[in-house]
Formats: sequence, structure tokens, C-alpha cells
Amino acid sequence: MAPGLILLAGTSESGKSSAGSYFAQQHHARRVKIRSILAELASGRPVTHEGVPMREGFDHQEFLTLVQRLYESGAPHALVIESFIDAELAKATRRAWTGPARIVFIAATRANRIARLTANAGISPEEAAAAIDRKDARKRVVEQWQQWRSLADDWIDNDGDYPGFLADLDAVLIRLTTDTIE
Repeated sequence: MAPGLILLAGTSESGKSSAGSYFAQQHHARRVKIRSILAELASGRPVTHEGVPMREGFDHQEFLTLVQRLYESGAPHALVIESFIDAELAKATRRAWTGPARIVFIAATRANRIARLTANAGISPEEAAAAIDRKDARKRVVEQWQQWRSLADDWIDNDGDYPGFLADLDAVLIRLTTDTIE
């Protein structure tokens, strides 16, 4: 059986990268951004997102094979794949995994996401809002919202304080380590 797998999804600027970093630093998980996997695919059509060449419309089995190889190249306590944007791919990945797996969706209000991007990137609130809207449209967040709601094992509303967010992440890892495979 494979070690645990955490699939992080969510709205832009909601805390996915912070969550991935926390799992890696505090819980010795292996953190992988999904775009690095998508860049290795041979199937599908080539596209570029945020300056990174990758593939869309690819064979899901090829993706799953690459994810499995991540464990074979040094099995960590858990593998965290950050920034899933396709609910069906997340569902297929969880279903194919031979160990415990959780889909974690992180959300935050638009106002909080704009404030975070404004502070982190040093841009105006208007620029931040436009960037978030572009990212959410590309990721089809609104279109897939109900699907993510029904699919996610853990839904984190990241509008509170940082210690509360970290406690939510710790709870995810506890649930992952106590999950059993049916």
C-alpha cells in the first residue's frame, strides 16, 4: 500500500501554496506542484500557463503513472500535489491511489483573496482583482464549485486567522493517517 496522498485544490490566493509548504516543512511530506507533473506528460496538447509549458486534454492514466513514480523515487510520509484544477482528475487520482488519499479544497472570500494578493505582490486592489478573476476563469472555479463541494473530503474556509488555518491542516493529516482503504 502506498503512503498517504493529499490533493490540494481551491480558489486562487486561498492558501494552497501555504498549505503545501506547511505539509512539507512541518510534516515532512513531499510537495509537488501539479504543473511539474503536467509538464512531463507526452499526451494532450501543449499549452503555457503563467510561463510554464504543460499539457491539457491528456490521458489520465499517463498522469496517474507519473504520480505513482513520485513515490517510487523516494516514498515520503505523504505526497501533497498542489493546485488541482480539474475535479474529475482529482477524483480519478484518489480512486486509483492504493493508500489513503484526501481531496482538500481551500476557499476564501474574494475580498480576502484580493487583500492577500495585494499585500504579497505589491499591486493595487484593482490589479489583484483582475488577476484573481483571470485565474479563477482559467481554472473554471465557479463552473466546478458544486462538483468540488461534493467531491472534497475536507473543505477549508481560509478566512480566519493563520493559527486556525494551520490547525485545519493538522486535522487533515490526522484524518489521512487514520483513513482506511475500503
